[in-house]
Amino acid sequence: MAFRDQVQKFEGKNVRVETVDGTFTGKLVEVKSSTIILRESNSNQRTIIRNSKIVAVTEHNDC
Repeated sequence: MAFRDQVQKFEGKNVRVETVDGTFTGKLVEVKSSTIILRESNSNQRTIIRNSKIVAVTEHNDC
């Protein structure tokens, strides 16, 4: 199964993305062939992350 197919199930949900450069949290807005786009909940900024930098993507619940 391709990375894009695995991550697409999280589209529209709050996720935590661990990368080689750090950890990002936000709503997964879009999944493209080589990038994913997050919208940060507190600042409403978009973050674009290349697939080659991603270590893990997990669903994140704001408690």
